[in-house]
Amino acid sequence: MEVKKPRNWNQFLRIVEDIRQKYGKHKFSELEEHNRILFRGQSNSSWKLETTLERKSDEQFHVLKYLRYASENVAEIESFTNNNWNIPGYDQLREELEGHQDSFRVYLPCYDFLVYLRHHGFPSPLMDWTASPYIAAYFAYVSALKNDPAVYCFIEKPRGHKSAFEGEPLITFYGPYVKTHHRHFAQKASYTICTRWNSEEQRHYFCPHELVYDQNKEYQDVLIKIELPIENRVTALQHLNDYNINHFTLFQSEDSLIKTIETKVFDLK
Repeated sequence: MEVKKPRNWNQFLRIVEDIRQKYGKHKFSELEEHNRILFRGQSNSSWKLETTLERKSDEQFHVLKYLRYASENVAEIESFTNNNWNIPGYDQLREELEGHQDSFRVYLPCYDFLVYLRHHGFPSPLMDWTASPYIAAYFAYVSALKNDPAVYCFIEKPRGHKSAFEGEPLITFYGPYVKTHHRHFAQKASYTICTRWNSEEQRHYFCPHELVYDQNKEYQDVLIKIELPIENRVTALQHLNDYNINHFTLFQSEDSLIKTIETKVFDLK
C-alpha cells in the first residue's frame, strides 16, 4: 500500500488529481475506458480498514450464515417500516447461492436489504466507499480531534482486468444502483466485500480487505493511503462547507442538522 502525506489541504487536492490522472483510464484494444476510483475517510490514520462486522465479532461468517443472522428479524423491521424486502427462506437462500456462485464469483442475495441494515448500524461485511474524495475527506476530518485522519483511495482494476488463484482473498464491488435510503445517493456510496473460497465446504467466507492489499499485486486492487494533517482540519471543513458538503446534506435528518450547526458554531465560527 502506497502512503502519501500532504502538508496541507491544497497538496491533498493535488494528490487526488494526480491519482485520477494516473489511474482514471485504461486502454481496451483501441478504446479508452474509465476506471472506477473509490474513496473512504477515517478519522484516525492508524485504524485498520475494517468492516463493521469485523469490529463487532471475531466469528467467521460464510455468506449464507451472515444472511441468516441478518434476515432472522426481518418481520419486525418490515412491521415497523412498512417495507417489504421479500427475503427468501433459509433453504431457498441456500439453493440460490449454490446455483449462482463458484470459487471466483461471489453471489450476494438481498443486497438492498443488506445496504439498508448497513446504513442503520447493523454489523455488516459491506465496506462503504464514496465516489467523491471530498465526501471522504469530510468524513475523515469531521470526527478527527487529535489524531491525523486519512483518506483511502481504491482502484480495483486499473488495467481493466483481474486475476486470482482459487482460495485467495477476493474483493468484489457492489453498487451504487440499489433502492435504499436517499442518503446512499447523497453520499455517492458504493460497497465492496472481501471473501475467501473454502473448496471443501464450497462456500465463500468473509475476510479482511487488508489480506488482499497485503498481496501487493501491482496491477489490481491498488490502495493508496493519504494521511491528512490534523492542523488543516478547519481549513478543510470550511472549504467543504463552501461546496455544501456537511452532515445535513450527507445524512438529511434532524440529528445531522444539529451536527452541522455544532460544526458551524464550534469549529468554523
